[in-house]
Amino acid sequence: MAKQARPRNLALLTDEEFEARRPLLLAGIGQFNDGYFFEAHETWEELWLPSPWPTRSFLQGIIQLAAAFVHLMRHEYPGTVRLLGYGLKKIEPFPPDFLGIDVARLVAEARRARDELVALGPRRFEEWDQRRIPRIHLIERSEPPAG
Repeated sequence: MAKQARPRNLALLTDEEFEARRPLLLAGIGQFNDGYFFEAHETWEELWLPSPWPTRSFLQGIIQLAAAFVHLMRHEYPGTVRLLGYGLKKIEPFPPDFLGIDVARLVAEARRARDELVALGPRRFEEWDQRRIPRIHLIERSEPPAG
């Protein structure tokens, strides 16, 4: 069965519409952190397609990170390191707390993972400790004091 083409002229989400769909972002984070990388990729794609720039670019970056770990689970070295690199290039320019995500920590941990995998190389990358796969952390927001 042929895959359906993605619509090219989707209406972009407004800020309010994006916030209403925030549960998709959070569901994908939960899936990613639980090791369900393919599912996270699919969940975020539903949010990514109609998102406006620059949010769309950021979402594409975390989708690529998830896809990298799908490749890792399939023992596919080239796709793992390539997609980690693509994802990092997309998310590195963002503020350290974009969309309430601890982006600085995610970038540091994903970069460390990529560097370690590259250092091991294609023959030894399966020796890498998968417990070092980054997790996505949310920034705790405290309410400003009243008054």
